[in-house]
Amino acid sequence: MSTPMTPPKPHLWLVGAGPGDPDLLTLKGAKVLAQAQLVLYDSLVHRDILDLAHPNATLICVGKRAGQTSTPQVLIHDWIGRGAQQGLRIVRLKGGDPMVFGRAGEELQFAEQLSLGWTYVPGISCGTSLAGLAGIPLTLRGVASSAWLGTATGQDGRLTADLLAALNTSSTLVVFMGRRRIRDIAQHLVQLGKSDTPIAVVSEGSLAQQQCVIHSAKVWLTSEVESLPDPALLVIGEVVHHQLTPTTTNLRSITPSFTHEYEVPHLPETRKSHVQRLRRV
Repeated sequence: MSTPMTPPKPHLWLVGAGPGDPDLLTLKGAKVLAQAQLVLYDSLVHRDILDLAHPNATLICVGKRAGQTSTPQVLIHDWIGRGAQQGLRIVRLKGGDPMVFGRAGEELQFAEQLSLGWTYVPGISCGTSLAGLAGIPLTLRGVASSAWLGTATGQDGRLTADLLAALNTSSTLVVFMGRRRIRDIAQHLVQLGKSDTPIAVVSEGSLAQQQCVIHSAKVWLTSEVESLPDPALLVIGEVVHHQLTPTTTNLRSITPSFTHEYEVPHLPETRKSHVQRLRRV
């Protein structure tokens, strides 16, 4: 008499895709994608990262974008529930780090309601990386000893109380989803007597088309910001005055005699023909 087959055990991986550049995905994130059967990904995830998913995986975009049609959270939960019922290995792939304005808590609570096992795979947060990629340190001795991360707008449509309070400190402020509110933020700084405070807008950070535009609060009141595309992040504070200019390099151009190149055996097979490699200096 044959033994009944044990049904596959579903699992949810919450994976951070990083700030945009596919090279900034973690090795663990790539390994998880290689085993995925269902990938629910945000609209900001780079196509090259999706190419790392298992060739037979089902890929579904469940993105949310400001000013555009967004996927309701209840529908995302529905997809997770369907995948769990089918015993699938589910990857919820989010830009940046899922635990920072990624609604990770809601989705993990839903998984626990289903008694669905889950694993968190951190990603490089936009909040901590994009300033640096634009040459701006978040903290600097003698200038700023703390950094504040937050969103611009509350559920009531106004600037959040936390942001208004933070603007009256010497902390560096990193503001998510703040490009459309930059004039309101600048106006509040002017009212606080901080009209010379620099504000940087980092647009499409980490990608080849990254832009960084810097003006003082009083200048932003009349400056054009609509032409800067989303996603965009604001960096506010005296550290912006200490911006440095990063040097762009192509890793493949590094002199071979000073490098070691080796295959990474646990990276997934992709839909591309080239072999994935790491180059270590």
